[in-house]
Amino acid sequence: MRRQDLSPERQQLLVPLTSHPGAYGLVPPPTPLHLSLSGLRGEITRAHEALGRLQAATASLPNRNLVTRTFDRREAVRSSQIEGTGSDVNDLYTYEATGSDAGLSQDVVVTLNYVKTLDFGLQEVTRQGAAVLTTSFIQELHVRLMDDVQGYTDVPGRLRNRQNWIAGLRIYDAKFVPPPPDRVPGCLEDLVYALQNPTQEESFFETPLVMRMAIAHAQFETIHPFMDGNGRVGRILLTLMLAAEGYPPVYLAGFLKANQEDYYETLGQVQLRGEWTEWVRFLATGVEVACRESIETATELTAILEKWKTAVTGLNLRADAAAYRLPELLIGTPVVTVNQVAKGLGVAFPAANRALIQLQDLGILDSVKEQKRNRLFVARKVIDVLDRPTIPEMF
Repeated sequence: MRRQDLSPERQQLLVPLTSHPGAYGLVPPPTPLHLSLSGLRGEITRAHEALGRLQAATASLPNRNLVTRTFDRREAVRSSQIEGTGSDVNDLYTYEATGSDAGLSQDVVVTLNYVKTLDFGLQEVTRQGAAVLTTSFIQELHVRLMDDVQGYTDVPGRLRNRQNWIAGLRIYDAKFVPPPPDRVPGCLEDLVYALQNPTQEESFFETPLVMRMAIAHAQFETIHPFMDGNGRVGRILLTLMLAAEGYPPVYLAGFLKANQEDYYETLGQVQLRGEWTEWVRFLATGVEVACRESIETATELTAILEKWKTAVTGLNLRADAAAYRLPELLIGTPVVTVNQVAKGLGVAFPAANRALIQLQDLGILDSVKEQKRNRLFVARKVIDVLDRPTIPEMF
């Protein structure tokens, strides 16, 4: 991190690192409670309007699984891919169906951890609201995220006691160096306090939610409190901040992945120069795009489900046939085994197998593993929808 890359104000925040003679870390200023930025009213307004449309669309969905089980897995895949993992949506569902990563990327464990962590976080924030967003809660997110992850050399959930840096093989060549370990707890407590406590003069909670999200994410990434996994924890916090305000989950990782260079560039301008405008604009656009994409995806999945139901009805099966209920299960779980279906529908193995074969004959499912009792059945149309990349925006 070169001193000349920092603004004069940020240069004043540098502190020498005893662990690396001649190197400096940047201690972020207190979390801003409000940003007086011009020219962003349109982007922020559109983002909040999009949140309102998503809230209304979600309330009218016949199957809420469309915005929970399916979307959170897509988010996990995209967010993990930002960090360089190679697992895709099909890998994740296959791993969940079989309990085995044989033949799959080892990254699938990291991705499934993201799903579990996000699910835990959403449950807690739905139950307790923004009050749950404490330092210990953030540490618990990290514990779950890094559980059994190969190559992680620190203790999951422990705030770092070593210096880290962003980009560059050596700290002296780094693009950004966060604060030294002894300053991390105080910086994180300051962020948590801003998330939970409005001030008398300018309330953080009266600042538009999208702006608060931008502030919190940038501040968290600047603190970089863990040795690894900071980006994933920071992106989970974005979803949890929205959920704490009563919005349905909004999954931004697709947008961030599609615009990864701009993501890092605009975030870096905050870290190095305290320049917030383009970062807030970028994230507000991301919220708008993510909401629109969620509505479009939910609409498409609903149409697929209705088409499947019509096709199954045409089979003229007995009224209690498992095949009638299978399409609903497949929308949320597009890769299944016979045992999974038997458990999910509460039917015997032969009935589940028969239902799967019936939907396979209709072209709804493909069988991809010809082992008698461990065949995998895949609903390709759902996988294709969830695997479709977000179209990059022009900035």
